[in-house]
Amino acid sequence: MSTDKLNLSTFLLSSIHDMKNSLGVMASYLEDALAEGVGQGPVDTPARRRTAQALYEAQRVNNHLIQLLALYKIDQAFYPFDPQDQPLCDLAQEALARARPLAESEGIALDCDYPENLYGWLDYELVFGVVVQALHNALHYTKSRVRLTFEANNEIGATGIVIRVEDDGPGYPDFLLAQGNGAQQGINFNTGSTGLGLYFADVVARMHQAGGKIGRIHLANGGQLGGGRFSLELP
Repeated sequence: MSTDKLNLSTFLLSSIHDMKNSLGVMASYLEDALAEGVGQGPVDTPARRRTAQALYEAQRVNNHLIQLLALYKIDQAFYPFDPQDQPLCDLAQEALARARPLAESEGIALDCDYPENLYGWLDYELVFGVVVQALHNALHYTKSRVRLTFEANNEIGATGIVIRVEDDGPGYPDFLLAQGNGAQQGINFNTGSTGLGLYFADVVARMHQAGGKIGRIHLANGGQLGGGRFSLELP
């Protein structure tokens, strides 16, 4: 019997990676099942609603596993952080494509607005993960509409941008708004929330720094749709 000690970190990382891949395959199957059902009988059926909910849960857990892997790499200082001047139209279209199957299955309108030729200085993969997570959260809590917007904001830097995800749902609870950016949220056993998504978003925002400015996230209620509004501000 080998006397080598088990490297628990390596084992856990490998397990998380395998689970992430399996959930990704499962989510793809569920997306195909929902797409094949479009135009075939009533849209709002119990089976369709259960499939849509299963898709949301699979995507939610898969996103969390990806965030855990990224946070570990960031904590160990070997994440290849690589901010570049990125066309935000590409980010918008890819994020919408990831969220659209769930939106269509739930009959939710998914809008997007951004200026032509708008660029941002950012790590594409990290910011993409934050935006997709925000879209999935909004789709889960909204009544009928979710809106993704990109705006220039020179107040937070020469290449500053603000990315917002808004919905027409009930909005964020008071206790979450009181925590400011939500990064200090604890575990809530009543709702099952761990705060991982907001913590990941806050870490990603603060990694983006330029001209003495530091990125941040902001939660609010109201906005154009009257529900929750998630903002990611990058210098």
